[in-house]
Amino acid sequence: MQDRSINNALLALRKQIIRGNGPGLAHVEALLQMRGVGLPRVIVRKAPPAKRGAMRLLIQDALRDGPKTLGQIGAHVVMHRPELGLRAARKRASQVLAKMKAAGMVVCEGTKWTITASF
Repeated sequence: MQDRSINNALLALRKQIIRGNGPGLAHVEALLQMRGVGLPRVIVRKAPPAKRGAMRLLIQDALRDGPKTLGQIGAHVVMHRPELGLRAARKRASQVLAKMKAAGMVVCEGTKWTITASF
């Protein structure tokens, strides 16, 4: 086995231990240091990513009651996805609304968004 393969396997194991809060991190890091490998930063996701199309469904759900502003839609998203902040929810809702508008699913009248009659 090549040194690079061993190093990559140890780095992958370290990442798995950090993300899963498992035991043995000190041992793996000691092995990496003995081999002269630097310890890169590991990004730990706070919440699982949303499933494809989930945000579109949340927005459609918010608009079923009638026209809403981007702020109201963002608040609806935060109610169902509390791990998102209001600012992030509004930004993501804005991106999805733009895609839905291009597909002809929603229209914007002034500051209010509504579902089109065909959807």
